[in-house]
Parts: sequence; C-alpha cells; structure tokens
Amino acid sequence: MSELTPLAQLRGDRGWSQADLAGRSAVSRTEISAIERGRLVPSVAVALRLATALGEPVERVFGQSPAKPHLAWAWPATVPGDDRVWRASVNGRSLLYPVEPTAAGAIPHDGRYDGASVQNRSASIPDRTLVVAGCDPLVGLLVRELGAQHGVRVLPLLRSSTQALDLLRQGLVHVAGVHLTDAAGHATNDAVVRATLGPGYRLLHQLRWEAGIAVVAHRRERTSTALLRANVRWVNREAGSAARRAFDALLGSRRRPAGYEHVVHDHRAVAATVSSGWAEAGVCVRPAAAEARLEFIPLQQEAYELCLAEAHLDDPRVRALVSVLQSSTYRDGLADVPGCTSRETGDLRSIA
Repeated sequence: MSELTPLAQLRGDRGWSQADLAGRSAVSRTEISAIERGRLVPSVAVALRLATALGEPVERVFGQSPAKPHLAWAWPATVPGDDRVWRASVNGRSLLYPVEPTAAGAIPHDGRYDGASVQNRSASIPDRTLVVAGCDPLVGLLVRELGAQHGVRVLPLLRSSTQALDLLRQGLVHVAGVHLTDAAGHATNDAVVRATLGPGYRLLHQLRWEAGIAVVAHRRERTSTALLRANVRWVNREAGSAARRAFDALLGSRRRPAGYEHVVHDHRAVAATVSSGWAEAGVCVRPAAAEARLEFIPLQQEAYELCLAEAHLDDPRVRALVSVLQSSTYRDGLADVPGCTSRETGDLRSIA
C-alpha cells in the first residue's frame, strides 16, 4: 500500500472523510482526492483553504509552499498569433483554454501563453471557474447570477448538444447543455446521455423554450410547410446540433433548399444571419429570434438541461450552479423572456 500523503494523514487523524474536508474547506472532493493521490498540485489558494480547515500550517500539510501546477491544454489553440488563454481546474486537472467567442460575448483572458508558461493578466482563480459547453443564448443571465451570488466565473463555450456531451465525457468541461428531441418532437435528453455517457450523470433542468423558425418580416408565409414550398434562402446549423436535427426532420425527403450548406454555430448566429438579409429563414429558439426582432414560427417545445457528473455534485462551483437555478431571481428573469418557461428550473434528477 502506498504511503499516505500528509494531507490524507491529517484528514484521517481527525476522522474526516474527503467529503467532510470538502465541506469545511470549500474545495471539491474530486480535487482533494486528486491532491491526495499526487495527481494534482494545489494552487496556493486551495492549499491555504485546506490548511486552514485542518488548523495546520501550510508547510505541515504540503511540506513546502505548493508548487505551480502543471498546465495542460484542453485542446490546441487554432488561431495563429493569438496566445490568450483562460485557466480552469476540471476533474482535478489544471487546464488551459484558448480564448474563443463565447455565448456571453467577450470574457477577459487570464493571461498569455509564451510557449512555456502563462504570463498572468488577471486574478481569476481556476478553481472558482465553471466551464459550461452549450448553446444557450440566455447564458448571460447565468453568468451574472453566479458571479454576483457566489463569486464563480463562468466560461460559456459555444458547442452543440452532441459536442458538449463529448467534452463532458472527456473530462474537459464541468457541464454540458443539451436540448435533444426525436422526429416527433419528444425530449430525448435522458436517452442520449445514457447512451453517450453511461451511468453516473444527472440532468439539471434549466428551462423550456420554443424552438422554431426565425423569418424575415417581409415573407408572407406563416407556416413551416408554406416556407418549404417557397423559394426561401435558409441558414443552417452544424451536424449534431438540435436545430440541425429539427431542420432535417422538417425537410424529410424534400430537396435541400438554397443556403442549406451555409452553417453557423449557435442560435444567435442563425438569427443574425436572417436579420442581416443573407438568409430569410433558419431554425433557432424564440429568445434568439425575439432579440433580433424577427418573426417566429414555433415548431416544438424543448427542454434545455445541464448534464453533469455525480462525482462533481460536491464541487462548490456545481453547488453554486444548482443554487442559482433554484433562486427566484434567476427563475423570474427566465420567465420574462419570450418563449421561455421556468416552472421546472433547478430540478435535479438521475438519468432514468
């Protein structure tokens, strides 16, 4: 049996479980486990919180002052000449994320990577950053409330439901947003998560919204059938997205219309493309269409839910997320948005 680390020894001397120490220190059990196994070098802030909870000097818990953690890339940077990065800890690893457009607009970068290390530009703390992959155009509300209520920063990365689940499976994000349906418009979030990820995950209900077709005001067609029969130029979403699935189901065996190959990567981009005049119609959700002042033809109600690992339920960032979704401030804000309902917001359930 391997020798216990000082952290594990001191915790055990007090009769505390990792969950007990997590509750006393506001450090997740996942991170504590990784530190005790030598898989993660704690940041100075985390080391201080653990030492304070144990009532011991940092030097006794960790020997010397904790070293700078090893940083790994979540994925390679793809924009030549842009060396800006964000930092976050996920699954006990300190990860670097190349800066990219987000669902909440520009988010200040943490530093610049010089090829060997990060030259810090901000005081953002990796273990106070929640990484969310999804396509929620209202995520700005969540970003605001998590920051205001709990001091948690959110990185809302734009990804389709399929892409988000894949990143969660790889342990590169904390949360994946999904809103998947079958050809009849019935929710399939549970079934897809179960088939893609297996056991050990839960779904946190965020909201229900109307999915449908954003249409320029000068078009007279007000049904999906009429639009498909007309000479309308469309904008499409990427393969694997819920909007793409809905559009393909709508088309059925019909010939692919003009604009089908023009792909954008989120609901706002669909609405913006239609609003710009490049396209006349595109499948998105009502909040994005309403924001762009477009007409909207509803197709179905969809449940947008957040998938997370059960192992992360004791992570302070995830606890903060659940708390915000269950708060009246957030729920009331969602309910005011056209096409959205928040009656089930904050409900957390196991995958059936």
